[in-house]
Amino acid sequence: MRTVAVLSIENDALPTAHKVANTIAEVMKFSVEEVGREDFALLDEWVESHDAALVVIGVNQKTKIQPILDMTRGLRVPYLFVRQGQEFTCRQIALPVTRFLEDREKGPYCGSFARNFDSSITIFKPKDYGSAARQNIESIGNLLKTMNLKFNVTEGRKDSSGIEMEAVASDCDLCIIGASRDYGLDDIIFGPKERKILKHAKVPVLVVNPRGDLYPLCD
Repeated sequence: MRTVAVLSIENDALPTAHKVANTIAEVMKFSVEEVGREDFALLDEWVESHDAALVVIGVNQKTKIQPILDMTRGLRVPYLFVRQGQEFTCRQIALPVTRFLEDREKGPYCGSFARNFDSSITIFKPKDYGSAARQNIESIGNLLKTMNLKFNVTEGRKDSSGIEMEAVASDCDLCIIGASRDYGLDDIIFGPKERKILKHAKVPVLVVNPRGDLYPLCD
């Protein structure tokens, strides 16, 4: 049986992380296991050895997000940030899509959650020049159609650099974003875009790493 891993940097956020993990595990027929602090440094190895399909991370207002992002950059599974006291209903999923090709990796995870939780899906289209984002949306849309899932596409006000922040502020229960492929100088000085999104998010946020060898959430 695959596992939902629970990781909490702040002890008072641990009950929320466990509650969310148990909700997901019950629906998706997974087990739940907590990651010990001694395994934080080699989280990617722990995830693979325990056949984890997802990592749930409990945080609160005091949590320093960047060390967690550094810890999770090597994961081949998505990781879900939940704040202390948040509920996980997953009725509405916000899926912002950018011009970057790796955004297509968000599609299978969106489909898995939507299928298991009977969620509605809103794809946020950025206000970009060029066709890259449109092609990514078409690719994800075709995948969702093969899963018999309905979705709608809404025109965003922001371009690819801001569409994820716009989506996470929408009326949704879960937002799916991508992690930065590489950290540039601005990311190192000011923090990567996912850290800024997670700092301001009022809903659970699922983060997907930009790599082509990701594990599926469900078989």
